[in-house]
Amino acid sequence: MDTKGGVPGQPGIGGERHYASVDRQAPLSHRFSFRLQNSHYVNWPVPGQSLTTLLHLEAPPSRVRLVYFNDQNTPWTVHGAAMALSAAVGDGHTPVNAVGVADPSQWRRMTFNNGGLDVDPLAPVEGEVYALTLPANPQGSERPVFAFSDWMPVAPLARRGRRFGSLLLVRTYSDQRVRISSGGSPHKAIGRLHAGFCADGNRTIPPWMAPQTRTVGAFAVHGVQYISPSLGATVVGIGDSIMTSSCTTGQTSGFGIRACALVSTPQLPVSYFNEGYPGRNSIGFCSCGIWAIEHLKPQAALIQTWSGNEPWTQDMADLSFARAMSVADTARRNRCVPILVTPAPVFGTNPEAEAYRQRNLTRARASAQHRGYLLDLDALWGTGATPNTYRRDYDWGDQMHPNDKACAAAWKRSPAGSAGARAWCADRSGWVSRFAGMPSNALEFDAIFRRV
Repeated sequence: MDTKGGVPGQPGIGGERHYASVDRQAPLSHRFSFRLQNSHYVNWPVPGQSLTTLLHLEAPPSRVRLVYFNDQNTPWTVHGAAMALSAAVGDGHTPVNAVGVADPSQWRRMTFNNGGLDVDPLAPVEGEVYALTLPANPQGSERPVFAFSDWMPVAPLARRGRRFGSLLLVRTYSDQRVRISSGGSPHKAIGRLHAGFCADGNRTIPPWMAPQTRTVGAFAVHGVQYISPSLGATVVGIGDSIMTSSCTTGQTSGFGIRACALVSTPQLPVSYFNEGYPGRNSIGFCSCGIWAIEHLKPQAALIQTWSGNEPWTQDMADLSFARAMSVADTARRNRCVPILVTPAPVFGTNPEAEAYRQRNLTRARASAQHRGYLLDLDALWGTGATPNTYRRDYDWGDQMHPNDKACAAAWKRSPAGSAGARAWCADRSGWVSRFAGMPSNALEFDAIFRRV
């Protein structure tokens, strides 16, 4: 089970201490994390139902564990969980076996013998504990309580038709109301499947089957982690509604998932874990981001340096930046590449607040010149005027949030050849700074994340 205390030797999120990079490159990993949905937390409206979600994984899993959360001041209990690989989409809630037949026997119950703790994937699993109670979130906490199922082995099952990626069905049941994160299906251009269903009763045990109701927002788990024979990378996005891009299609079509979908291949799978949350301020998303880096072990982290969800003052702009740098330090110590994300151009009609935003922007650009990478949303989405504002075709309509076109533009490329197609970004794009000593040519994932 997640603990709320700090880790010895780790800096606080106030940015009081900074550490030199332990390693400037992140090795590829067999461990992947995936989370598509917006982080807006809600209760599932009907108690005593099982939620089922079909997820598209970037690589074939050999071991899987589920991630749960509790942001409430009262405990809630997962009374059952299950997962199954599927060789095809089928009806979206019944596993399909290798010969193309719907096969409910593919379902496997998940256990919680380790009490929700983060344990080694190869640690022996003994016992038959099929429920987990997540404790109340302490008052004043800036992030939820997180917990894991046990790591469960799964037999390989290739997708029929030689399709890319793997299909995983996950299911959760609670006698109470399942606590979920909201969201819908991503933009079709992203090319990643998602389907959600609900059914009455506990369907995490045989006979598994029951009439299902389609509901796009039924995310049965907070996220999934899996071990794969393939080597690849996970990118985590840390921020508020700008990072999660809550005003895009399905509230799930932000620039992070688009970037990973663009560069992910069978030879180098790249997964995305969304840790953006609408309305969250910098202390909240930086606290969640540190937890995600330490427990999920991603290879890259997109980190917002500022949030509009807190007082628009110079002191707050400086503190927000210091918190982001603390997350970046945590990333480096965990061999994760930090990518600073500048504040979007949101203060065209507020000169005083714009001056503070510019201060944060200047510091982010200067830091990236010396220590890492920069995704400059100000330059990418803005008109370039003084004060800067959203380009009309990139604004969702409130001069605060990006739309689908803006998020697509953040990672749009015109690659020439296979090397360009797999480029993380090119220097000529104007919004990336290299690590000191890195090559000056296009920066590819296999260069950033090469094994060491």
